[in-house]
Amino acid sequence: MRHATRFRFTLLVAGAAAATLVACGGGGYSSSGGGVSGGNSCGGAYGGNNCPAPTITVNSPGTNVHGTVALNASAAAATGASVTRVDFLIDGTSVGSATAAPYSVNWDSTTVSDGTHMFTASVTDNMAQTTASTAVSVTVQNTMALNATLAAAQIYPAPTSTATGTASLTVKLGSGAVSGTVTVSGLTASGVSINEAFAGNSGTSLITLTANSGTAGEWDAPASALLTADQVTALLQGKLYVIATSAANPGGEIRAQLAPSNITVNFEPAAGAQEVPAVTSSASGVVATTVDSVANTVTVHLNASGVSDATAAEVDNGAAGATGTKLVALTKDSVNAGHWSTELASVTAADVGNFTSGKWYANVLTPADPSGAIRGQINATATTPAAPTLTQLQATVFNVCTGCHTGTGTSLPGSMNLTAGNTYTSIVGVASAEQSSLKRIAPGSPDTSYVVQKLEGLSTISGVRMPFGGPYFDQATIDQVRAWIAAGAQNN
Repeated sequence: MRHATRFRFTLLVAGAAAATLVACGGGGYSSSGGGVSGGNSCGGAYGGNNCPAPTITVNSPGTNVHGTVALNASAAAATGASVTRVDFLIDGTSVGSATAAPYSVNWDSTTVSDGTHMFTASVTDNMAQTTASTAVSVTVQNTMALNATLAAAQIYPAPTSTATGTASLTVKLGSGAVSGTVTVSGLTASGVSINEAFAGNSGTSLITLTANSGTAGEWDAPASALLTADQVTALLQGKLYVIATSAANPGGEIRAQLAPSNITVNFEPAAGAQEVPAVTSSASGVVATTVDSVANTVTVHLNASGVSDATAAEVDNGAAGATGTKLVALTKDSVNAGHWSTELASVTAADVGNFTSGKWYANVLTPADPSGAIRGQINATATTPAAPTLTQLQATVFNVCTGCHTGTGTSLPGSMNLTAGNTYTSIVGVASAEQSSLKRIAPGSPDTSYVVQKLEGLSTISGVRMPFGGPYFDQATIDQVRAWIAAGAQNN
């Protein structure tokens, strides 16, 4: 009996040894023999290499981002495995890692140049498997150049003045530092400042400029000029403006709203003659509209006289000569009965399309004219900037280019002379060295002017976008060059 018991034990041991156990993680087993079996899973102490790779996706943080930006990723591992790390990369260079969901890092965008960069992320699981995301683009704009034309028409009621002015300012969006000048003519300014309020409304002064003792009419931003983070946000919403005051007009003689490339500012008259059917009335008004085509918001300040008994005011979708449907309601000012407004009201992309097509109008309703006493058709195409002079552009645009375009040498960049007094003869009517079929500046034709194409970075250009290496001019600045060309590219 003792021999029989020992033999059976030996067989059990032999049988166990004959069974090949295969690990697939999680402590589970499967058997290639001996009838021993178990479940399969991924990961764990016995993890194999048969687990599906982890997955990861990223979304672009947006366009025209500045300062510190949150980069986010969605990552997942296969069942039974786990994510150990997510790495975030800009242009292939790591800018941070996260080890726990939600996977996110804060990235200082001031460490790269303005322009388009590629954002990717990679995920690593506990099986040492790594997956990279599809790249998405992010457009960085930490430096914003702003150019605007001051006019009496941007003040309500508009003062009687023929004064003019131009603002050429640069804002470091990350720090809020402001530099640049405002030049006025046709008035003796008592002060020039940057204020906060949307078009059609008045606000408090944020930065007071200093008169330049050496140049008549020039006012300079002080070295300490600084916007807070909230004020930078207001700038990006189109809520800052430049205003010049005088003894004759202490509340403001000329003014210019500062509009980044995503902002369109429009001023339109309102009158009974625009109503459908027309209304005979001496009432009048001005509709100031600010549209953000990226955030899809609209701000309207309507100032009117002769309709103090108005019961409602609104902005409607509708073409000129037609009656439309209400888009947004305006609220009556508790102090000024002629002032109606709404700020940062959300609209759809289709509504913004109607704005672009000239299919918005403002309407003021009164007891006598419940369908509308005065109406102002909002024409988005009426925002073309007034043509600056070449002298103004030399200070704001071409001066940036003089470091390379010096007029020395026989080839680019030195062979093009963009220094003061030489720009006109170097570019107006002169064939491009890169594309000889195009003029550098073709008077009256901004689209075929090669300088414009280089500034806008079109795909049709040779070489690289200008200014070389960035930061690039925003569209508002380029539009000033376009306006000068459209007006004949005068040597003025």
